[in-house]
Amino acid sequence: NKSPKRGEERLMKVQSVVGIATSLAVMALLAGPAAARNVEIEFDASNFTPGAQIDNQYWPLIAGTTFVYTAEEDDGCVVEKLTVTGDTKSDFGGAYSSIVAWVIDERSWISEECDGDYVLEEETLDWYAQDNAGNIWYFGEDTLSYGDEEECPDAGGSWQAGEDGAEAGVIMLAEPRVGDAYQQEFFEDEAEDRGKVLRLNATVAIEVGTFAGCLKTKEWSPLSPGSVEHKYYCPSGGGLMLVNELHGGTVRVEFIGSTLPAGDFATAGVCGD
Repeated sequence: NKSPKRGEERLMKVQSVVGIATSLAVMALLAGPAAARNVEIEFDASNFTPGAQIDNQYWPLIAGTTFVYTAEEDDGCVVEKLTVTGDTKSDFGGAYSSIVAWVIDERSWISEECDGDYVLEEETLDWYAQDNAGNIWYFGEDTLSYGDEEECPDAGGSWQAGEDGAEAGVIMLAEPRVGDAYQQEFFEDEAEDRGKVLRLNATVAIEVGTFAGCLKTKEWSPLSPGSVEHKYYCPSGGGLMLVNELHGGTVRVEFIGSTLPAGDFATAGVCGD
């Protein structure tokens, strides 16, 4: 015959296990998404090899490659083209004097009627370099925009690490973890973007294909309250595949390949009518 006492002991053990499991489940629910960990990587110029390729698996920026994106906004149809030019920039000052950064040519056009007649809205030269650990650093940009009637062209937002207190930041981590938060750039009151890793296993479905194992990040700036971007970087797709811009509504910016779509694309910006 089974001992009543042993039966009671077994019941108590079962209840204890169930209680622990329930407590853990409740704690997990209360914890929610992974808490942000502020990642601060100290800049050290000796950790860079001049001319090293940017081959981070999430965003390889190899000289000669081009990425083209399209979006439909309230103002019209937008096309963005990002080209890794093969040119370098090495005239930084201060702690950055030995840095050799790759020059990325980024251009944005808009067709207000979505009829293929594209006006150049903005042209920017970005400067990136990868450290020996695989982190991609952002050293500034030289930008001109043509959409402001009062100030055109507008160079607002331009900055360079080492000038006027501006500091380089990390635009892509070598080994991102969910919850990691990091400063992408810092030029007080001009460029203060931050990033946070949300997922490492996202799936992206766009016209050119479906990609799994994607890194999903959140990007925002205290200078633009309420404006957030979710970016999806897919190693199987070769880099940045999708951007969801969140500000009131959602603007979906999709990678379409390496060539511009059909249309007439202005080669220079124009101010005024």
